[in-house]
Amino acid sequence: MSKKVLVTGSTSGIGRGIIEKFHSENWEVCITGRDEAQVKNLQHELNQVRENSAIGICVDLGKKSETIRLHEYIETTWGTIDCLVLNIGKGNGPKGVDSDFLSNTDLLKINFLDTVWNFNKLIPLLEHNIDGGSLIFIGSIAQEVNVKAPTSYAYAKKAVNTFARYQARRLAPKGITCNAINPGHILTENGVWGKKKEDSPELFIEFVSKNIPVGNIGEVENVAELVFFCTNKRLSKYLTGEILTIDGGTSILY
Repeated sequence: MSKKVLVTGSTSGIGRGIIEKFHSENWEVCITGRDEAQVKNLQHELNQVRENSAIGICVDLGKKSETIRLHEYIETTWGTIDCLVLNIGKGNGPKGVDSDFLSNTDLLKINFLDTVWNFNKLIPLLEHNIDGGSLIFIGSIAQEVNVKAPTSYAYAKKAVNTFARYQARRLAPKGITCNAINPGHILTENGVWGKKKEDSPELFIEFVSKNIPVGNIGEVENVAELVFFCTNKRLSKYLTGEILTIDGGTSILY
């Protein structure tokens, strides 16, 4: 029987890359996103490759009722899952310590509080799997490195890391590993780095040479491979409660 993974925010960027990696490894996948057309298109694309291998649901996981609806959908369709990837948040907004209260509150809610709510409602899908499973939180190096992200985004992601470590201890006796992955600068389709590379190629090259020791910007596939590694029972069953940074060495410069 194929293993099953639920990835939140999986119609584009890092989330989509994770879905595609698991699918390529013969897992059944559940796609979620706020754009129904994107969910259906990706679901159709993956099912063309392997019949009945992908399900999908259009949900806004910033709304509590939508998370409950997602849980009910998975429980009815699959029963349990083998891996949960919580990829929730946004990094755009006013930058610096002078950002206003409302924008700080908004980013804290989206990047931390919504993550906690979704964890609480979706983790039973893993806990009810008698074989245990894997839980992965997607964070950001902004939680410890000044990459000019909004301050509230940075401390919200720091809170996610702390939350993940506490949950790892609680979930370990149930056979569930729990880790957080903090990507650095990642090139995504239609993302900020893709636009910068296209609009200002010389400045893009200069930034990479000065800020990423390995000499190239990260790709979605790099993050997806690390996420998938965390589900390998033979290689990573002893790996839990860890904060894994994947940034080409950016964080060692600070």
